[in-house]
Amino acid sequence: MTLKQLQAFLWVIRLGSFAAAAKKLHTTQSTISTRVIELEASLGVQLFDRSAATARLTAKGRELMPLAERMLGIEAQIESTVGDPASLSGVVKVGVAEFIALSWLPTWVARANTDFPNVVLEIDVDLTLSLQEKLAEGKLDMALLPGPTPDANLVQKDLGAVTFAWMASPSLGVPSRIESAKQLEPFPIIMLSHQSNLHAILRNWFELAAASPRRMDVCNSLATVASLTMAGLGVSFLPLDYH
Repeated sequence: MTLKQLQAFLWVIRLGSFAAAAKKLHTTQSTISTRVIELEASLGVQLFDRSAATARLTAKGRELMPLAERMLGIEAQIESTVGDPASLSGVVKVGVAEFIALSWLPTWVARANTDFPNVVLEIDVDLTLSLQEKLAEGKLDMALLPGPTPDANLVQKDLGAVTFAWMASPSLGVPSRIESAKQLEPFPIIMLSHQSNLHAILRNWFELAAASPRRMDVCNSLATVASLTMAGLGVSFLPLDYH
């Protein structure tokens, strides 16, 4: 049993097919199949149900999955803790929620460039739900997202918090202190679209208070939401540390 075999096994599960796993690992489908077959032979069990149209695990395959994730997690921990960061190289595809891109991302990238000088970052800025889908499909290696995420297949690490506040142009006459959703009923609200987890949080906040703002416009760009807010077109919920 090798780490490459376990890696092939896990990516077949995560992406749902041998072809997708091969694309993710930059190899051929036959190589992935060979690694899985060799893993099955070394363990003396069948890990995938070959009669299914998709990559479906057997009972033994389900038993192996958390153990394989633990093994590869230990490998990654050894590389990051013991290995020389300067020796790491390659491309890392990073998904970033827009409010992070507009707040503390520059600091994070500067630190990553210093600690891992030979690693190239490919940054994909998008809304939360879209980034979660890309992670599940193997299109991203990691993502900086508001959390926690409900996907049990993802390893999550808390990196801190971002403070948000209601903001508006002085021309709207919004109270300087907002203590309830009812106070915002007379004003138009500008929100991120439903693909942002913030959208659901704010809608739930209004609904729990039985508050109905005059109108609720949505936009898929936080920068545009901020621009519309500064133009006096509505009230929005924005990060205080906004660049």
